[in-house]
Amino acid sequence: MTKILKAIVLIAALSSVMLVGCGGDANSNSAGTIDKDGHITIEFWYALGGNSGEVVEELVNQFNQSQTEITVIGTYQGGYASSMAKLWNALSAKTPPAVAQIGGAPLVGNTGAIIPITDFLNQSGDFDRDDIWEVFWDYNSAGGQIWSMPFNHSVPMLFYNRDLFISAGLDPDQPPETWDEVIQYGQLLTTDTDDNGEIDQWGFNTKDDTHWYLSTMFMENGVEIVNSDETEVLYTSPEAVEMLTLWGDFVHKHKIMPPNQHDESKGDFLAGKVGMLLMSSSNVPGTIQDAPFDVGVAMFPTIAGKERVVPVGGASLIILDHDNELIKQAAWTFIKYMANQESSLYLSTHTGYLPIYKAALEWPEMQSYLEDNHRSEEAILQLEYAESIPLFSALGSSDAQLRVAIEAIELGTSSPQEVLDHAKEVVDGVLLDNLQDQ
Repeated sequence: MTKILKAIVLIAALSSVMLVGCGGDANSNSAGTIDKDGHITIEFWYALGGNSGEVVEELVNQFNQSQTEITVIGTYQGGYASSMAKLWNALSAKTPPAVAQIGGAPLVGNTGAIIPITDFLNQSGDFDRDDIWEVFWDYNSAGGQIWSMPFNHSVPMLFYNRDLFISAGLDPDQPPETWDEVIQYGQLLTTDTDDNGEIDQWGFNTKDDTHWYLSTMFMENGVEIVNSDETEVLYTSPEAVEMLTLWGDFVHKHKIMPPNQHDESKGDFLAGKVGMLLMSSSNVPGTIQDAPFDVGVAMFPTIAGKERVVPVGGASLIILDHDNELIKQAAWTFIKYMANQESSLYLSTHTGYLPIYKAALEWPEMQSYLEDNHRSEEAILQLEYAESIPLFSALGSSDAQLRVAIEAIELGTSSPQEVLDHAKEVVDGVLLDNLQDQ
């Protein structure tokens, strides 16, 4: 398997905070063209649908209207996995776009398919790297290079039904901060509302990207995901087992979470059947808009006595490598616009994605926005505790195995140690295969 194919397959398997919407396919696979007058037209493929996709399209339109030298044609390619598959097809045919939005971009770095953003940053003074959160640079880096530009990033959050809190005698202005409190609150929120002998209102659940939340719990408890050589994963430790045991206790011991009902969890939350739900911060505006009740948003729960840690997710902007220097420079000009302060402000105030700049909360426009949308502030404040999950070659397999482990624990078919040992065996095997293919 070639390096490019291996990277594309691995990234397509990544499941970190995906947003899937509807849209059309690309009509052109060319990176770009230059007409006789020197006007450059480039292709941009993006992976956000729905309202977020409309916001991306508007940013593209704003760029096109801001100058006359470059025209960008933006095309929605489906969700992250779908867009990556299409990008792989284009790379195989040697007809990639000039710019693309993908998740896990650093994993493509050593394939030669993309140009490191470091090259452009070092050649221009367009960005002061200190202005952007270091965790976003970390998330987009590998092997000493920044491979992609921070764009739409998010963190996991605790969403809760303030109306149900009040009904349960809980203060809606005091959401749980620790897992102990999640259990306490969850027991008060879990109930058989129609007295038919079955629970129909659960205290707690998570969205279906369960590996993201378990990985967060690992990180909170000091668990290293992978060793420094990226030859083995390290989540079979007692600290990791403790966190997966706690996850199982939500279902079996404390009975605040239904087993394996993560696919429908957001719908259940919006229907008033779940009191607290872990989701990406990208869901904040849409959830508030769709919910027929007052939605609360809080930071990800912590382990009592330990520091808060949250991993970032989302996607980034890459420049595909090709022969024409003018098209590559046009791609960088476009990326500079998409990642500048004005665009970051527009993206974050029209979606649930985070501003990438440290000073965002000091911007007058952001302060004005947060006066009417105060629940979005918690996600930004959480960046103080954000870290990047290591992007290693078997991350897709690792995420998948953690989801399998969680399912087994929720069904009660294996012990936490057994499922984590099995996950390690599978993922370490993938890591070994990847090393042998290098």
